[in-house]
Amino acid sequence: MTMPDTPLVSIIMNCYNGEKYLREAIDSVLSQTYQNWELIFWDNQSTDHSKVIFHEYHDERMKYFYAPVHTLLYEARSYALEKASGEFYAFLDVDDWWSPKKLEKQMPLFGDHEVGLVYGNYWLENEIMKTSQVLYKKQLPNGKILDALLKHYTVGLLTIVIRKTAFISLR
Repeated sequence: MTMPDTPLVSIIMNCYNGEKYLREAIDSVLSQTYQNWELIFWDNQSTDHSKVIFHEYHDERMKYFYAPVHTLLYEARSYALEKASGEFYAFLDVDDWWSPKKLEKQMPLFGDHEVGLVYGNYWLENEIMKTSQVLYKKQLPNGKILDALLKHYTVGLLTIVIRKTAFISLR
């Protein structure tokens, strides 16, 4: 089953002094072959050049918000979600990046309206050791997988796309 259109995906990116990798993270969003997204950039009172770097980009889909007070990461994500207008949420931290077809590959799976969350595997890059490895070598669980996820947590937040209604039902 396919989706009849391309629903809006709200990408939540929280930042606190993330200038070192910020360009790579933003560039990976801009490189997405799935184009109907908005980037909700929540600056958690950074004191580095994160704000300057963000404002070097000129794309109306990118929205900058400055936190009134510095908060813990989970609180910052909650505040950023309040600014999101998409039917789907995705999360990308400033020290992570996506492959260009991430959203293109995941979004069609939501054509089945029973699908609430789609996730995938990811690579770990060790900058110091100059190594990279796929995190899970076995096939990831799929289908109705709540029990499997509770037993062996295999979800990396950077891989998730979640239907807004599914997210709200968890609150």
